[in-house]
Amino acid sequence: MADSIEQVHEIIRECTKLGYALKQVACLNQKSLFSVQEVNAYGEKSLMIDLVLEELCLNFFKGIPAVRNIISEESGYLDFNRGRFTVILDPLDGTKNFTMGLSYYACSIAILDENGEVCGAYVINLANGHEYTAIKGKGAFRNGQPIHTLMQQRLNQGDGIFVGLAKKEWELQAMKRVILQLKSYRAMGCAALDLCCLASGAASVFVDISYTAKLVDVLASSLILEEAGGWVTTEKGTSITLLTTQGNITGITLQQKFCTLGASNASLQEILMDTIGLQRSVWQ
Repeated sequence: MADSIEQVHEIIRECTKLGYALKQVACLNQKSLFSVQEVNAYGEKSLMIDLVLEELCLNFFKGIPAVRNIISEESGYLDFNRGRFTVILDPLDGTKNFTMGLSYYACSIAILDENGEVCGAYVINLANGHEYTAIKGKGAFRNGQPIHTLMQQRLNQGDGIFVGLAKKEWELQAMKRVILQLKSYRAMGCAALDLCCLASGAASVFVDISYTAKLVDVLASSLILEEAGGWVTTEKGTSITLLTTQGNITGITLQQKFCTLGASNASLQEILMDTIGLQRSVWQ
């Protein structure tokens, strides 16, 4: 067990070097990086910046013997036929923010053991270089300093972050019920960083009920939030960090999309779920 923790810790330490290289590329802001190149593993359009950052990540992990395989938003499943850890990777979460010149986009890396349990996480804001890390059972950190969630017990005591496109009437009504109780709210456009905001105490709740969330986007930051004291689940109340233990990791990662509900503590999570789920039929 101790050996496994040390291996994860070493991978995360090495990720800091990777993060610096990724940030250098992202900051180039060259027009060619905005061009559409191909369709990714989810059937979505990939930009040149997505592919360039992914290539840097893949070359990096090829040099780490402990990594057995990678599941990436761009290329899907890649097997190195060695090691013990699986990496779930989103080279660039918040691509739209990047193309709009908004300084809020990230690389997200989750590390899984042989049982599919999330044991380590690394998220870097590629605009400002802030790094968020966690090892299961060892706490969460921003730039090497411990972080903790807020202890507010009511929605009207805190701020919220929303993501996703709410177009259906029940979605709009559910969001309205939450918004009316919050002090303020924002729609930031990068779920990986949004959950890290909760982990660091910058906000109280996170809501995405668009059924568009993917594990590559939120798995790493979900562990960071949990290690900081928060909660994050699907619309069914299942912890997002447990999804990869419920079947084939590749299939779950590349095929499942879900809602994401996060809160800074258990009491607030229950209130958030009840507020959104007043009409239980919307989840069925």
